[in-house]
Amino acid sequence: MNAMKLIPIAVLLIAFTSCSSTNSTMDSISPATPAYQITNDLSYNDLLLQIGQAKLTRAVEQPDADGALGRNKNGYFHVRFQVNMTSISDFAVAAERVDAVQYLLNTITYSFEKQNTDGSFEFSPPEELLNSPNYHPPAIGDLESGTAFFASSLGLSLLSLQNSNWFLSSQETQAARAALELLKPSFEKTLDYLLNSRDILSQYDVNAPNRLLFDALAYYSLGTYLSRPDAQQAGLEFIDAALGLVDSVDGYFIEGGGWDSSYNGVAIKLAMELFSFIDNPNQKHNQREAISSATNWQISRIKESGEVSTEGNTRVYEGGEAFLGVEKGVDYVKTVKALYYFGYLTDSPEVVALGDKVLDYYN
Repeated sequence: MNAMKLIPIAVLLIAFTSCSSTNSTMDSISPATPAYQITNDLSYNDLLLQIGQAKLTRAVEQPDADGALGRNKNGYFHVRFQVNMTSISDFAVAAERVDAVQYLLNTITYSFEKQNTDGSFEFSPPEELLNSPNYHPPAIGDLESGTAFFASSLGLSLLSLQNSNWFLSSQETQAARAALELLKPSFEKTLDYLLNSRDILSQYDVNAPNRLLFDALAYYSLGTYLSRPDAQQAGLEFIDAALGLVDSVDGYFIEGGGWDSSYNGVAIKLAMELFSFIDNPNQKHNQREAISSATNWQISRIKESGEVSTEGNTRVYEGGEAFLGVEKGVDYVKTVKALYYFGYLTDSPEVVALGDKVLDYYN
């Protein structure tokens, strides 16, 4: 990796595990909030500019010298752990920083050095995990789902660059544009692999709206970037599947047969990112209703302190699910991003301020 000026960042190593939170009593949750409804139609890049580089900087994860992110920094594990690359592209687009573009390019190049001939990616778990008595080899659905996680981040990053006038016209980004063009055949292979995995993913993720939305974003964003209507259509179908898992009374995305304030935060973030790219009015209407109801529910789970309550959660709570031997904590970063999106989509500065409060609490 060439010597470059470092991005001034506070790295949040959040990938797939974050700090654990504890259950708490309901009386410390904020009182009932007004029902916010989406009224604006902003593009993803518009949303990034509204959030601004100062806030986006707080979420950037800087890759190591090889371009690895997350758990891959300790030695390549799987491409799913490159999922936080979008934090770099978000900052690059908002700040118009060529060094951030180079960091992003390094993460993408590193990822595709691990691609197999069928479009999948190498899986190389660390020795300590392989030797653990609790280790279970991943099913094919696990690996395909992990690839969709990565592809959703890749597609989102590529589309934000493609929609940036600065990136498309600046002389200083010319080399990066050329490098991405050379990688397009590899992007196509990834998309073909995911399309071939479509049936397995639809079955594997059928009861997990957050994963269905990761799948949808992978198909739709890469399909849009690569001008592939077949992939875009697949993305729309996965969105519809996720929207079918919204609770008809309280409006949250159903996880594990009930509510979960961490996974609902993930789902609404992804749903709003898809909303920002889709043009079909009927599709956007269906999404608008689901996003509004699920985000209003998420707001109701945030305490006065900014903590996201885990009381009553089906998956993430003290003593709840673990991933690779580590208990899951609230993925507060995605809730923060969702609140920022929603605040600007509803013209509600108090919702943006709530996102600040959540971020301050967990930092």
